[in-house]
Amino acid sequence: MRWLTFEVQHEPGFRLNLLDLIFIAALVAASAVWYRTFPYQYLFLLPGYVGGSFFLFCNLFRIGNRMEIPWYITFVAIAVYGFTLPRFPWLLLLTVCEGLKWVLIVYRIRRGVYIGAFHRPLARFHVTS
Repeated sequence: MRWLTFEVQHEPGFRLNLLDLIFIAALVAASAVWYRTFPYQYLFLLPGYVGGSFFLFCNLFRIGNRMEIPWYITFVAIAVYGFTLPRFPWLLLLTVCEGLKWVLIVYRIRRGVYIGAFHRPLARFHVTS
């Protein structure tokens, strides 16, 4: 694990650095502030959900920026829609975004050279032509 924050890690596997830890601390702080502002709608969970998804995409499974775009667009669309309702649609958000998240991760793992976590055990399932 490298703690240098501005170097791109090209080695396969899980990655974590100082910048990631600062990002996680900022998300916890944002959730705390949001909890004080909107305690009854559970909106304080949104920063943690977005941050957790970002962490899965970028640090654990390392699917790449282009693969993340469909998830971000879907999340923003549902979140904007949810803010127009009296109660935030958590079930809709989690059902659609979690399904899409795991489809993107599985697709990335199966489509070619995979460098994220568990890259060695999964390599034996890679089919070459």
